[in-house]
Amino acid sequence: MHRFALILLALAAPAALAAFAFGPPLAPWLAAFAGATFPVALIALGARGRLGVPLGALWVLLAGGFAAILALPGGGPDVGGLPAATALMIFVLVPVPLLGLGLLYALSFGRHGLREEDLERMRQLRQLRLMRRAREGEG
Repeated sequence: MHRFALILLALAAPAALAAFAFGPPLAPWLAAFAGATFPVALIALGARGRLGVPLGALWVLLAGGFAAILALPGGGPDVGGLPAATALMIFVLVPVPLLGLGLLYALSFGRHGLREEDLERMRQLRQLRLMRRAREGEG
């Protein structure tokens, strides 16, 4: 998973830079690809365990949202007093990934988070450090 994430980052970073170099109509689509790919690849790099399906769903949501924003002429019709593109960003592209990833992390914490063995190992290391300090203080 980490190798694939590095490949995605290697593609997304130049795409974002190229978006600044090229003018329309290519630049917005390159920026949308990079904007959808970069955060997903960064999360995949830091992820522990199998998160392929949730991260794939996140990429589809981000890429689809950015594509919809780009496809709406002039921001689209008004939705609740906001252009549709703005409403899509405020009410979908920001809160859904934030809440979804938070919920996913909370639900999978038992499998991918801190385990009892990890805690016990940390307690033992702390105890060893305290004993060393006590010996150094005595000597």
